Amino acid sequence: MISLPLSDEIIKSLSKHELNILKYVYEHTEAILDASIQDFSAQVAYSSATVLRFCKKLGYSGFAEFKYALRAASRESAVQAESSRKEAASRSAHMMIDLLNSNVQATANLLREEQLIQTFRFFDSSASIYIWAPGGITDTVGEYLEKLLFSVGRQGVYRIESSRLFTHLMKTMGKNSVVVLISTSGTFGPSVRLGKLAQMNGIPVISITPYTSNEIADLSAVSFRFFTDQRENLGAEYTSRLPMFFIIHAIIQFYLKYKEETARLPEGGFHDSPV
Repeated sequence: MISLPLSDEIIKSLSKHELNILKYVYEHTEAILDASIQDFSAQVAYSSATVLRFCKKLGYSGFAEFKYALRAASRESAVQAESSRKEAASRSAHMMIDLLNSNVQATANLLREEQLIQTFRFFDSSASIYIWAPGGITDTVGEYLEKLLFSVGRQGVYRIESSRLFTHLMKTMGKNSVVVLISTSGTFGPSVRLGKLAQMNGIPVISITPYTSNEIADLSAVSFRFFTDQRENLGAEYTSRLPMFFIIHAIIQFYLKYKEETARLPEGGFHDSPV
């Protein structure tokens, strides 16, 4: 049986009908993975609107994201079953590669042209760009973005490592600035506080956060989402940052293409699309 990360609060919020849907999900997971919301509604004998409310109560934006979570949970369950039969060291490298590949492909499908265009307008403006990616491995992601922006000639990029310093700067940086928040969870307290402070000061936020509903994304003018599996071991978080690196790489590659196409346009011409 799969295991979804549902808190007691979420379970208590579900109606009788929604609990019936959840029970069906646990008992018929494989039959759901390739079903449309209409097919699933017919299976559980509830309306599509009821199914959609159910998905949103569980923290997903829609049925498609809910199915992805089921796939991830199903994969995790399969991995755990395999681990019980074999030593952890014997786990197939191909399974891990397939998982990473699946996450990157799903992340690529979330990229939207309007997000890229709005981001490029910030890049082409005179606004200072302040990057916040809290400590450890995630800070490396912020450093990667900073270096790539420098590599394409963007000046006025500042990566801040202290939330206290960032809070102080936020009060003085002015509206001609952009804040980039990078988070593996989308719920990290200091990052949420910085997002709220930016919103209060009229400073636009570009965020890179998970596909699940989260407060940092809700505070953002531009929200890039990624798929990954949240992982911990003995209290240490070691979630893969590969999809985050992919998003940053894709943004810069599209930006370079956008700049090349813009340079070929006649003066006063209209730029259509970077994609």
